[in-house]
Amino acid sequence: MKTNKELVIDLFLTPKIIGLIANPNEGKSNMIYWILDILSKDFKFDVYTYGLKCKVPNTIEVFSIGEVEQIKNSLIILDEFSSLMNLEDRKVRSQVESTIRLIFHNNNVLLLSGISENFKKFISAKLSAIIFKKLTLADLINGSNSKNIIMNYKSVQKGTMMLDLPINHAVIFDGF
Repeated sequence: MKTNKELVIDLFLTPKIIGLIANPNEGKSNMIYWILDILSKDFKFDVYTYGLKCKVPNTIEVFSIGEVEQIKNSLIILDEFSSLMNLEDRKVRSQVESTIRLIFHNNNVLLLSGISENFKKFISAKLSAIIFKKLTLADLINGSNSKNIIMNYKSVQKGTMMLDLPINHAVIFDGF
């Protein structure tokens, strides 16, 4: 069985879009800092971030979708991504769709972090892997890939209302 470190490293080896989904205040940002710590010990790569509360050494902050589109061969982390990508606006949604296509073309790994409601069907369908932390199941969008995946997950931590994980735990789905 692989260690947590090995599982995380495997997630970030090839270009893909990864979702990190949890309720508010359930350690999404801390998980990002932990992931960056693990990856930076074994690999050299460029990291671009948006929305992180604490500045991370050796990272570059981005502030627009246009900046994200220009990034190549890097890890891009968008914490609370919905504040950058307003998917309710049709013009922005079209731009986001183009940007997502460029993620793979530009050899990037994109980590989108947010609460359940942020992962609309459109974004959820684009995810290659999902990291679930503690969340309220009813907050997931009906018919979305993220909801379908977690509803099929069998564990003592999943009840009818909650995926009740301790703050330092997560469930990783990389089975697309």
